[in-house]
Amino acid sequence: MAADLQEFNGIIEDLKAVINQPDFDAQFKAATDDVPKSKQFLIKMELKRLAQPCNRLIDLRGSVDGEPTIFEHKGQIHYLDELAKNIFLEQVEKFGRYTIGVYETVLQADNNFRIMHKIQQEKRQVEKDKSLAPTQVVKKTNKVVEKVISDYGGEIVHFTQYGIRHEERMNFSINVELQFGIGNVLKASTSDLSISGAKVKIPAAKEVALGQKVALYLTGLEEEFSLGLKDGIQYEIVGIESAGANYNYIRMKRSFAEDVTSFDEFLSTFINGNKRKYKVNLENTLDAIIIKGFEQYYLPRSTFLPVFMREIQGRLLPTMALATENNRETLGYFSDENKNLVLQQILNKPRLEAIIDSDNLVNESLLFCFTHAKQGKLYFYSATSEELNQQPDLKSAFLGFGAKKASWKVFKLQISIANEKDAYLPLSIPDSAGEEIKQLNQPPSDKIMAMLKDLKYVVSMTPIKGDDFAEQYQVNHKFNQALVPKLTQFGHPKLKRYISVAVESIEYVNLRSEARYLYKSGITIEDPESEENIKGETRDFSEHGLQIVLEEAGEHKKGDIILLAMPDFQKVTKAFKLQKLPYEVMTISRNKLIMNLRTYEPNGEHPAATFFRRLISQNISKLTPAKMQSKFPGLSKCLRNISAKSIHNLPVYFAKENSKLKVNTVGKGTETNLLHQMLQKYKPDDHATTFYPLLKGNALISVFAPVLTKLKRTDRPEYIDLYVRFRPREETEDRAFIAQYNDQFMTNEKLASFVSSTLQSDLFFAYRIFISRTGRPDMDYIAKELAYVGNYAIHRAQELEERLWSIIGVGDVIDISDEVMTRLGFKTEQLRQQMMKKNRLVD
Repeated sequence: MAADLQEFNGIIEDLKAVINQPDFDAQFKAATDDVPKSKQFLIKMELKRLAQPCNRLIDLRGSVDGEPTIFEHKGQIHYLDELAKNIFLEQVEKFGRYTIGVYETVLQADNNFRIMHKIQQEKRQVEKDKSLAPTQVVKKTNKVVEKVISDYGGEIVHFTQYGIRHEERMNFSINVELQFGIGNVLKASTSDLSISGAKVKIPAAKEVALGQKVALYLTGLEEEFSLGLKDGIQYEIVGIESAGANYNYIRMKRSFAEDVTSFDEFLSTFINGNKRKYKVNLENTLDAIIIKGFEQYYLPRSTFLPVFMREIQGRLLPTMALATENNRETLGYFSDENKNLVLQQILNKPRLEAIIDSDNLVNESLLFCFTHAKQGKLYFYSATSEELNQQPDLKSAFLGFGAKKASWKVFKLQISIANEKDAYLPLSIPDSAGEEIKQLNQPPSDKIMAMLKDLKYVVSMTPIKGDDFAEQYQVNHKFNQALVPKLTQFGHPKLKRYISVAVESIEYVNLRSEARYLYKSGITIEDPESEENIKGETRDFSEHGLQIVLEEAGEHKKGDIILLAMPDFQKVTKAFKLQKLPYEVMTISRNKLIMNLRTYEPNGEHPAATFFRRLISQNISKLTPAKMQSKFPGLSKCLRNISAKSIHNLPVYFAKENSKLKVNTVGKGTETNLLHQMLQKYKPDDHATTFYPLLKGNALISVFAPVLTKLKRTDRPEYIDLYVRFRPREETEDRAFIAQYNDQFMTNEKLASFVSSTLQSDLFFAYRIFISRTGRPDMDYIAKELAYVGNYAIHRAQELEERLWSIIGVGDVIDISDEVMTRLGFKTEQLRQQMMKKNRLVD
């Protein structure tokens, strides 16, 4: 391979298998979307060269470290050792025949003497280069090892962990004296200063302790101003930060033991008058912008449904839920024939407490469900892993019988301890920055706090499904038909009264690509094959979209192309023909009466899009923007804040930087997450974590890029499953993680074999990665903080904006290990042993 194509070796290797496929051009485009056009041409030429038939015989006798023997293929005799035979067969399977690519790959095996000699030369050069530079080592378990080097390093964004200040700090360096006791005085200097606090740089040799009381003398200020502080100001040390080998920073807060009102007034005036000169300390606001920006990318696209449980008079009840575009299907599933939410039966107190009291490291379980329709009523059946494990004779019956039902569903339940105090997250800008900020920082209303009172848990419900999902449960869980009547104990009877669950939609101003406007106008769905048209009316419209409500249900489904007429709008325009307008059905309600539509434009400009663009521009002041109006203003934001802190999963972000797809950031809530711990254990130097098992083998291009390329912002998430064999005693990431994506297992039997071999000595993990395409960032949510930063450091504000605008996709990584093992028929004891081993991983 040419030297200038070495960096694209991973792409070339992945595309070998599709070079002769009909959709090669489409797959090539997806894999090389971020590669310069000139390089794309060279890669395609190289692939075509490698795919050419080959008649050369391979004779490795005397050339390799193995024992070559006769190997016959299609009438040709080669002399290959075992390694070469495996490579030969693997490459032939990729190309479909013996090609130049097969020939060259075999000759480049690691045990080829020529290749070994080349590798040794390169190693000697590396050692020579090392000897010319200082050796970097780190100590680990009393051993000296080389510093970790990896191409998979990244950073962690800690959700809701943004510092909130009550007043502005000024970056201000002045000479001060610290008095620790009689005769114990230290000269130092400040780093920043506020009315009630200070950050001071001191020699590392000076011993200090948290909670220690210190008298501070502002000697630098007193040279210019008469402050009258002969006894100094009393502070308490609340933080100690290292500033290298020679210095530390101590953070101190005022104890306000003395009455020095005149000094407080002076300092307030001094800080306000010198903001521009000395700059306000913006560290916490800079952090807040990034954290909030990444939260707002992830939360509206999350697939799990957060249900908020309150303890009322000894009863544990679901009283609120937070809906997104991607989790409303779960709400629909748990609605009965009268649209009652049955969550109070599904998430009952004994069930949740059994999960919490289990030996699991994380409060989580699987929930298996199906429904039964009888005399126009819908009855729900459900069981958790814990409940089925207590009755092993009924476990296979429930799983095998339930999986035969069309309503069969499996959910991952994750439980977090909740606190209503987490609902209030003011801006990272202190009230002292202005009256407007003070107003925005007001806590939730008494009415909202009353709704959050006695909040105890957040239960996240994530649906898990697949193409042959139900079939696998049926195959691996054979059961005695005589046990089916006993499943009634898992049924939920009808209640006389169902509690009301407040379903709030997460607020995300820019979630839609276009502004929508409320407007009712008659429409007709025209059927070109008959005269039976369906009438209805618009609920809202945008330039390229409509939401319509029909008078009667039709047979339409998502993805259908319908023809729409707009007779009422036609009366006000002669410039546009508003008949037989093609629209694509994007979503449709369960009762088939409400549809979201998007213009279908295979041949250029759509007449309705042009009409609505002109209508909006000419009547913008008269139109009413379509916004979801909550019965409880402010509740959605409170639930959003609590949910953000309770994240169990691992959010991963896909960014486009200089036209190249990258993953270098993940999110994290406050809950324990084993994947985070494993990745951080193998973090490269100067990074917070590694992404190795997710991205190894050029997965970013071969696995994720094709999915992101075909997804639109309005599409539901696609998912990819990742299976990991984790070896915790290994020192390096490539030895610790053996990771395979689902497309690498051609059959369920091969996957089961992988799991079985893993269980013998290692840990098995399975992860489902839900992938969503993002739109523009929600700049409204961070507008005040961004403007605040821009007032003092416009370049920093621009940098943050650019980072947020670079995000093009979000992945939601959830652990489905127990579900995969249950579906494949592994025994309860095997799952229990794995759980015990995983518990030992926690630091």
